[in-house]
Amino acid sequence: MILFLDFDGVLHPARAVMGQRGPELAGDGSLFIWAEPLGELLAERPHVQIVLSTSWARHLPFEQVRDFLPVSLCRRVVGSTWHRIQTDPAFSHGLPYSYWQGATRYQQVRRWVTLNRLRRWAAIDDDADGWADADRTRLIHTRADSGLSAPAALSRLGELLRGQ
Repeated sequence: MILFLDFDGVLHPARAVMGQRGPELAGDGSLFIWAEPLGELLAERPHVQIVLSTSWARHLPFEQVRDFLPVSLCRRVVGSTWHRIQTDPAFSHGLPYSYWQGATRYQQVRRWVTLNRLRRWAAIDDDADGWADADRTRLIHTRADSGLSAPAALSRLGELLRGQ
C-alpha cells in the first residue's frame, strides 16, 4: 500500500516557512510534532510505503526532504510526487512543466496512482481542493492547525489501513 504524505497541516501546523537554515515553524510548536503517532500506527503495518506529496519537494532536494522525517517514517519513503515530475519524463508525458506548477495536490497524486496502476493507496493532506468524489474516501483530510494530533484523523487513517 502507498500512503501519500503531506507535511504542513499534517505532521505539524501549517505554519512552516523557509528560514535561513531551512524550514522552520512560525509561532509556537515544532516541526514534525505529530509524526510519532503516524510512526506508531504504521509500525504494525510494515507493508505501507510512503510517497511524499508535500510542497517541500518543490523547493528542496528529494533526499533532504525525506531525511527531515523520523527514521521510522524515512525508511518507508519510496518517492515524491514533485520529484517524479522533475525527473521522470513518463510521469509528465503530454503535460507541460507549466501545468505542474499549478496542479493541485490531488492531480499530482492521481497521476502517480494512474501511472503505477495502484489499487491500494490513501493520502493524508490538509488540502482537499479538487479531489474527485470517487477518490475522496481515500483522503484523510486534516485540519491545518491540528493535523494528525486530532484523534479523528488518526482513527480514520487506521480504518483505511485496516481496509486495505
